[in-house]
Amino acid sequence: MKNNEQDIVKGMSEDRKLAEDYILNYTKHKKDYERKKREWLERGRPPVDINVGGGKGNLPGHPVEDMAIKSADYDTEHLRYLWLRAVEIALRTFGERKRIFISCRQEAERHNIGGRGRHGWVVYTQRRYAEEIEKRFINANGWLGERTIKAWWRQILDSIVEIHLRLK
Repeated sequence: MKNNEQDIVKGMSEDRKLAEDYILNYTKHKKDYERKKREWLERGRPPVDINVGGGKGNLPGHPVEDMAIKSADYDTEHLRYLWLRAVEIALRTFGERKRIFISCRQEAERHNIGGRGRHGWVVYTQRRYAEEIEKRFINANGWLGERTIKAWWRQILDSIVEIHLRLK
């Protein structure tokens, strides 16, 4: 029984790491997924020759429907789709301030700020978030403490993981 509990905790930790990777690198993952999906869909499409006669019978084909079914099949076969979908849903549920926070956190990741010290991304995100809040809101103090930053980040990751589990 003890080993099963440890596996559950380990799985939860791995899910949080995946959620963090997918939200921090969302645009890269989305582009890569769409490119691979497009390649897969085009690979399965037979070449069209306008000089050769029609299909197998006298009924019209359904190319749009066939492509939609193939696209849905591709999505169900690839786990990456569920993570991308979970991030999309989570981003729509958050308010403007949390979306600003997420974009600042993504910016810190792009600039590899996390590599400097244990939590280098926290200071960078604090500063960028305060700047963005001051630009967008009148008389707003956008400074967040380190505990608040880390708590928000945990809430965001937990939300993505929960949405992902519900999508499964």
